[in-house]
Amino acid sequence: MSKITIYIVVYVVLITLMLYCFCFKHKVNRQWVNFVQRHLSIMLLLLAVNTVSFGLSLKKQEADYYIKRGEPYEQEKQYSFQAIFDKKPVNFSINVPPRGLKPKEAQEKFEQAFIYLDNNIMGENEGLDHINSNLDLSLDHKEYPFDMEVKTADYSLIDDEGVLRNEEEQLKALGYTAKDFLSGIPSSIVVKLSYGDMEKEKTYDLVIFPREKSDIEKTVSEIEKLYDRKEEESPYEEGFYLPSKYKDIGIEYPAGESVRPEVILLLGFLVAGLLLLREAEGKRSEELRLRQELLQSYPWFINELVLLMGAGMQVRNVFSQLIIDYRDQQDYRAFLIEELKRAKHNFEIGMSEGRIYYELGRRLKLPCYIKVLTLLEQNVTKGSRGIVEVLEQEERAALEERMNLVKKRGEEAGTKLLGPMILLLLIVMLMIMVPAFISFM
Repeated sequence: MSKITIYIVVYVVLITLMLYCFCFKHKVNRQWVNFVQRHLSIMLLLLAVNTVSFGLSLKKQEADYYIKRGEPYEQEKQYSFQAIFDKKPVNFSINVPPRGLKPKEAQEKFEQAFIYLDNNIMGENEGLDHINSNLDLSLDHKEYPFDMEVKTADYSLIDDEGVLRNEEEQLKALGYTAKDFLSGIPSSIVVKLSYGDMEKEKTYDLVIFPREKSDIEKTVSEIEKLYDRKEEESPYEEGFYLPSKYKDIGIEYPAGESVRPEVILLLGFLVAGLLLLREAEGKRSEELRLRQELLQSYPWFINELVLLMGAGMQVRNVFSQLIIDYRDQQDYRAFLIEELKRAKHNFEIGMSEGRIYYELGRRLKLPCYIKVLTLLEQNVTKGSRGIVEVLEQEERAALEERMNLVKKRGEEAGTKLLGPMILLLLIVMLMIMVPAFISFM
């Protein structure tokens, strides 16, 4: 079935369906009528699309295919086609060159191109009779679609892209003298433009002068000459000195074996920062150590306090007895004993008992000690009734806290051992894998 037949069938089906439903709506199923009426816009859209597609297919079959050439400055284009021979497709392609310029049009473009070159070839130079910087031989290929060929009278002075070789050192190497530098060196270039079989050329006469150096370049050249002279003056010495300043211009040299002052200053700040960090870390570690010792000492302290107070001993005497029992032992209770000695001294100089407990709690800082010493402070003002029972409850809580602390330290020890275990595992893996890889290589 051809494409035209398909389009005709679509027309017949759509139009028949709409006419049948609207003209014979009383004789057909009501559902069909409702369906077509609800979707009338879709039916019309299908008719419009089918009409456009049908028209395009007829136009494609009846009209020739138009190929638009590219502009003269564009590249050759390739078009692909397909022909049907006995219902078998055959592919083929053609190359279409861009549109060519008519002879008259090409002549006008030649003249315009050379006018453009006349106005722009000098580049940044004052004129062709005083050339000391590169020429501008660029042409807009989109505007002037020509092939350009440049021939120079002396390639050692200027190349086919208009780049000059006019440094004084280069010119001296070519045999030119200071007199030539003053009068200029005559030369020329020939620019030839071609388009197909048509071509046109023009000669440009030039006078080339040495490239003028900027003030910075002149100063750098003078410094280089000074360095060369310093080196030539001491050919047999182990070394020579170079000036640190030239015409009020400071010169910086590589640091060599000496250390730059700013590096020393930076290292000083770095060391100072590290020392401060070390001091802060040491202070923090010391506070953490004392806190751990006080936590470890608390069960012992509250146990002794309950036993001795339960036996009827006053608190000040309890502190003295703890100091005597401890004597000169050096263990985790050392810091607590020092604070108890300080509290005993305050008792001896006549400080009020409540004030002693308050200051001792501030020095020990931990909540558990502050709680017990607050109870002792209240005991002074409200009496000792029920204090032992409260301290016994605190003793049981302290024992539970001690068990938790021991468990926590065990967990921390296991965590600390995890790093060495991983390291040992990696070492074992390397010992196994490295010989295996070496054996396969």
